[in-house]
Amino acid sequence: MSYSFEINKLVTFIENHRDFNVIKSNSCFYNNHLGAILADIILQAGLNYKSVVLPRVLHIYQNYNSAHNLSGVINTIEEIGIENFLNWKDNIKINRYLSVLEFLSENLIDTPSELAKFLTQYENAQMFLSINGIGYKTIDYFKKLMHVETVAVDRHILNFLTQANINFNNYHGAKIIVEYAADILNISRRDIDYSIWHYMSVKQTQMSFTFE
Repeated sequence: MSYSFEINKLVTFIENHRDFNVIKSNSCFYNNHLGAILADIILQAGLNYKSVVLPRVLHIYQNYNSAHNLSGVINTIEEIGIENFLNWKDNIKINRYLSVLEFLSENLIDTPSELAKFLTQYENAQMFLSINGIGYKTIDYFKKLMHVETVAVDRHILNFLTQANINFNNYHGAKIIVEYAADILNISRRDIDYSIWHYMSVKQTQMSFTFE
C-alpha cells in the first residue's frame, strides 16, 4: 500500500500547527551498559517513564558498573537477585528480562552494540520478536536508544496521527508515514518521534487541568 497521500497530509498538518515545535531528542549516555538499557526497554511499556522507569535505569547504571555486559548482568543478578537489581517485583517484566538474557546468551550477544548489529538482520529481528512481550516498538525503541534514526510508534504517535486524520493499516504503516514525513520536513526521525511525544504529552497535561 502506498502512503504518499497520508505522508503529505501529515507534513501539511505539522507545518500548519505553529504550536508543534521540533525538539532535539536526548542522547542516551547509558547505551553502552547492557543492564541499564535492557531495564529501560523492558520496563518502559505501560509505566510512567520519568517517575518509575528512569530512576531504576539510572540506579542500575550508577551502582552496577560490572553489569555493562551480559556476563556482568548475570553475575550481578546471581549475587543480589533480579528483584533487587531491577527494584521490581512484577513477574511479567522480570520474566521478560530473564528471557532476553537467555536469548542473548544463546546467540552469543554480550553488549548493546552487538545486539544493535544483530537486529539489523531481518531474520534476527524476527527471532527476537519471538520472546514473549517483545514487539516491533520494543526493537525500534531500543534502536532509538542506540542513536539509530528511527521512530518507535507508541500511543502518543497513534493519537497524533488520529488527530491529523491520517489513515494507516498497522504499526508499520504508521511508522512509514511518520518517518517519511520527517524526511520531507528535514527533521531527524529520532527528533520527530520525541517532538510528537512532547507535543502530545503537553496536550494531555493541558486537558487534565481543564477537567480538574
